[in-house]
Order: sequence, then structure tokens, then C-alpha cells
Amino acid sequence: MIDDYGLYVQADGSNGDSAHRTGLASALYALLGARILATEIAQRIKKYLIVKPGVFRRSPYGDTWDTNPRCMSRDQTSRIILALAIVGEKSEIKAWLKQMLKRGFFHQNNLNDETGRWKFPDIMGLGEWSNVIRGLDWWWCYPLLVFFDINFIGMVYLRKKWDGVSLYVPDLKYALEKYWTPTAWIADKLNQRTPWLQEALENHSAKNNGCEELCDLFMRLRSEEILEEDIKPRSKRYNGIS
Repeated sequence: MIDDYGLYVQADGSNGDSAHRTGLASALYALLGARILATEIAQRIKKYLIVKPGVFRRSPYGDTWDTNPRCMSRDQTSRIILALAIVGEKSEIKAWLKQMLKRGFFHQNNLNDETGRWKFPDIMGLGEWSNVIRGLDWWWCYPLLVFFDINFIGMVYLRKKWDGVSLYVPDLKYALEKYWTPTAWIADKLNQRTPWLQEALENHSAKNNGCEELCDLFMRLRSEEILEEDIKPRSKRYNGIS
């Protein structure tokens, strides 16, 4: 489902993972060749999910968990950064990296929304570094990419069944398109032997309160089917906001 802001939400309308799902949708459309739509979705991210340069939130409405930037976790942020990298929003990535540097490369999620107390935040992961290097065209960091992309091999075997596919398969496809590395290539070959598509479809299915719009995108990604630039996402509530 897509809400009135043009952001992707769960089947029941819950918006706590809007940043994750919306960033994922933008990234998938870009990987499928629908660059115009991918950029439009990225613009909604910039309009509704960026509180100030380099600082994000899960959603523009809801409770503390949804709207407080201190509840913005790595899995949410990483999908936004992936989308921004693929569509070429370099200034936004640089602003985020600057904020991360100020926090010692820890993420924003240092608030326990139930107790109101500080908690230990997520640390920046290797996958995020890979996307930053590729998104900023830091070709001179290629030797680091060869090392960082080992992370993909680990994800193939250690991923969480409920959301792991969404957290590395689009990144892997982007890695192979932007700056190919032998480690990413090996990971892709290994990944093809896993039921990653079935896991993605299960995770985003309506019966599991997912976001069905993402299922079609993952199926197209698996078949490497390129979309037309002017394709519009199917949704019960999409109002064409851009």
C-alpha cells in the first residue's frame, strides 16, 4: 500500500517502516530501468523523510517511533541511502555521511521509544560503505570495495529470513552494475542458488502485512525485466504525489 504522501506502508497502513519500504521501492525501480519514477519517489523521500540535511525519520506522521529521528535505525536508513546512491543524489549522501562522522559512524537510533532513555545505536555497516563509495563515484576506493563486498557473501548465508533479502539483493545488483568486483560476482552466483525471491515475496505479501507493490518489483528483478520509464505503481491509495 502507498499512503497519501506517496510513501510505501504495510498492508494495514502502518507506517513505521515507511523509510525502509520507500527507499527500497525507489532503488528497485531504478534497477529495473524506471529512472523517472525512481527519482520521483526519491523526491518524496527528500520532501517528507529528511528532517534536516543528513538526518532522516521513518515517517512524517504518527507516534514517537514513526516521527522522531532518534528512532531511525540502520535498516531504515540503508534503504534510503541505496536509493539516493542509485538515482545520483550525491549531495544528500554527503550530508548524511557528515552527520554520521559527527556521531562516530553510529546511526540515529539512540532512543528507546518505550522508556524514553538512551540506548546503544546501530553502527554503519560494510554494505552502507559499499553503497556510499559507488554512489559518490569514489572509483579510487575500488580495492576497498573488493573487501567490503565480502559482506554480500556473508549475507547470502547469514541473512534474516524475514527481511534479509531486502537488505542485500538490491545492493548486490547495484554493485554489479556500478563497480563490478569479483567478490560481488561470487556472491551473486551463490545467491542464485538460494530461494531469495520466495523469501522476498513472503515477507512483502499481504498475508504477512507487507507491501505487495514490492512483490512485483522483486519478481521483475529476478527475471531482469526492464520497465518502461512512465510506468506507475499499482496501489489502492496512490494519489500521484511527487
